[in-house]
Amino acid sequence: MFLMIDKTAEEAGRERSAKILRTIARIIGIIITVFFLAMLIGDAVQTIHDEGFQGISAESLFILLPALIALVAFIITWWQEYIGGISLVLAYLLLSFSPSVHSIYYEEVPRFYIGMFLFALPYLVTGILFMVASRLSKRAAN
Repeated sequence: MFLMIDKTAEEAGRERSAKILRTIARIIGIIITVFFLAMLIGDAVQTIHDEGFQGISAESLFILLPALIALVAFIITWWQEYIGGISLVLAYLLLSFSPSVHSIYYEEVPRFYIGMFLFALPYLVTGILFMVASRLSKRAAN
């Protein structure tokens, strides 16, 4: 009987921890998604205003595609936390390496940009928090 009470309390603690981690991850995810979308939309509007609309260039795809993948991954986390968390970690890697791949693609000298790793870090944190919350929820359910 006492073991049953301890196990129930432990399960409740895990579920509460998962709920807190999930809430923190969603808040961070919403803030960073709004920030990235505002930055991308602002840059697009400024470019269209200055140069006129000339279509989407291959150069703009180096940031646009990873940001869209991160947005889709964040949306996935609302239904499938673990898969969405893994997708957010992959989106972090894509965003982080995107400027380096861009420099290789457009220049002769490859460059490594540490700033983008820090700039995209909230996606990594959010992805890890979602994966941990998912695992805690599964442990509490078992």
